[in-house]
Amino acid sequence: MSSKVTAELTSAYDVSEQLTIGKWFRNIWTTVSTVTKGMMITFKYVYGVKPVTIEYPEVREELPANSRSRLFNDAENCISCYQCATACPVDCIYITAVRRDKDAPALKTKDGTPIKLDLMQYTIDTALCCYCGLCTTVCPTECLTHTTDYEFAQYTLDEMKYDYLAPDIRAWRDRIVK
Repeated sequence: MSSKVTAELTSAYDVSEQLTIGKWFRNIWTTVSTVTKGMMITFKYVYGVKPVTIEYPEVREELPANSRSRLFNDAENCISCYQCATACPVDCIYITAVRRDKDAPALKTKDGTPIKLDLMQYTIDTALCCYCGLCTTVCPTECLTHTTDYEFAQYTLDEMKYDYLAPDIRAWRDRIVK
C-alpha cells in the first residue's frame, strides 16, 4: 500500500485504539440489542395488526351510500328530458322518446312531475361510463342514481350495455329503489 492510502485508512479508523474484551462484549451487546429492537418493530406489524383481507364471496364489503357504482334508472319516474345524456361527457347514455298522445291518460312521477314523453329506449353503456356522477346531478326527478352494486363484470363489451326498459333490469327496482 502506498503511504497516502495508509494515511487515509488511519484517519478513518483509529488503529492505535486497542480492542479489549470489554469493548468486544459491548459491540456484541449493541449488535444484539439493535437487531432485537428491529425485530420487535417487525413482529409488531406482522402479528399485531388485524388482517384487512375479507373472504370475498362469502363476506361482501359494505360500500358507503354515496359511492358511485352501477347506475340505475327508475324508468317509471323518468320524464325523458335528455338532461342526463346531454351532461354525460363520454356520451354513454342513449335515449329515445316520443311525444305522448293527447288522448292518452295523464302520467305523473312519484314527485308529481307530469310525463309528457313516452320513453322508448334508455340504454347506458357502462363500458364507456366514467362514473363521474354528472348525469345523476342533473336529473330533475332523481330517477337516475348510482347504486352500491359493484359486481357487474361481463365477458364481452356488448353485455355491458344495459337497457333499462328490459324486464330483467326493471326487476332491479325492487331491491334498489326504497
